[in-house]
Amino acid sequence: MEPTREPPMEQERQRGEQVSTHRLLYALVALLGIVAIALLVVLVWLLRPQPTSTAVAAKGCPMDITRSIYGFGTKPGELLVEPLAVAFDGAGNVWVSDTGNARVVEFGPDGKLIRSVGDDGGPGRLHSPYGLSFSNDFQRLYVADWTRREVLIFSAEGRYVQSLPAGDQDLAVFGPDGFSPYDIAVRGAQIVVASNDGLYFFDRSGYVVDRWGGETRGSDVGSFAFPDALAIDPTTGNVYVADTLNRRVIALDGDGNVLWVSGERDEQGKIVGFWQLPRSVVVGPDGLVYVTDTFRAQDRCAGVGHIVVLKPTGELVSEFGAAGRSEDTLSFPEKMAIGPDGTFAIADRENNRVVVFTVGPLPPADPGEASLYEKSFVRFGQ
Repeated sequence: MEPTREPPMEQERQRGEQVSTHRLLYALVALLGIVAIALLVVLVWLLRPQPTSTAVAAKGCPMDITRSIYGFGTKPGELLVEPLAVAFDGAGNVWVSDTGNARVVEFGPDGKLIRSVGDDGGPGRLHSPYGLSFSNDFQRLYVADWTRREVLIFSAEGRYVQSLPAGDQDLAVFGPDGFSPYDIAVRGAQIVVASNDGLYFFDRSGYVVDRWGGETRGSDVGSFAFPDALAIDPTTGNVYVADTLNRRVIALDGDGNVLWVSGERDEQGKIVGFWQLPRSVVVGPDGLVYVTDTFRAQDRCAGVGHIVVLKPTGELVSEFGAAGRSEDTLSFPEKMAIGPDGTFAIADRENNRVVVFTVGPLPPADPGEASLYEKSFVRFGQ
């Protein structure tokens, strides 16, 4: 017996229904794709960096952001990745420790790329660039590379010159932790470097000629624990140190005598003092001391914030710099620099950019913060 066959008209009808069903499915898939793309566009728009808020400015925020530098293109290798430090040269160009890309990048005042340094192999190859500093004549760039455990020296054109410590330096001078440079400042003929347990003073040949700090890392006055930053006042010769893991800022005179200390140690593993993670210190043209506290995250830009301003004698003047991901906020800010015209720049690490800004009239510090600051401030020798 032959198998039952569908009538030809019925077969055509079923094929037509199948085609219609397939077309409907294709249409639905296409529609869902369009909706998904539309939602993605809306999400990107919602997450876009926001322009500087006039509402923030109206509340007394002194930061006037003039430029954000995210890189020199849009491709992955052209974008900054976790920048940790900045420096200005004499022409106002901005040099950036593009640490995530293991290089230093130079940008003009207009934000355009000039050159990259330390990423072309050879003896000047950078690993983890951190603190940056220029010689007084801006002919030498000093780069602290903490995983390479050296300070690399480049010409103003980015050519590798030498590194320090010198090859035959006795490494025992650096103590049990060894040499891990975090920041650099030039003082006359000396190069001052912050390392694990203190400040090391090198001559131009790369030999240690002086050292400030205890025999090992410590919390007593005169000792240090991973000081991430230092700055030297060119007028007075005073040295300011962000003693990071001791959660304090220290001022010393040119001979290493402690002038004042601000901050206190943790209690039972908890931060209890004013400073939370000070990681940058610079002296402004006004003589004020500007400190970046990476953990001081607040949603206001005036009275509290990531940037703390002190008098040279240690009194708290102001705080500003709100935390966040928008264009007028900071996320895990690192080292800061001040240019020849008074322009500021800060490495905004988690936002993968450098923020260039000017500072207007400073707002007073929050009264509660001022009270907390006073509790941990000690003056010496007066």
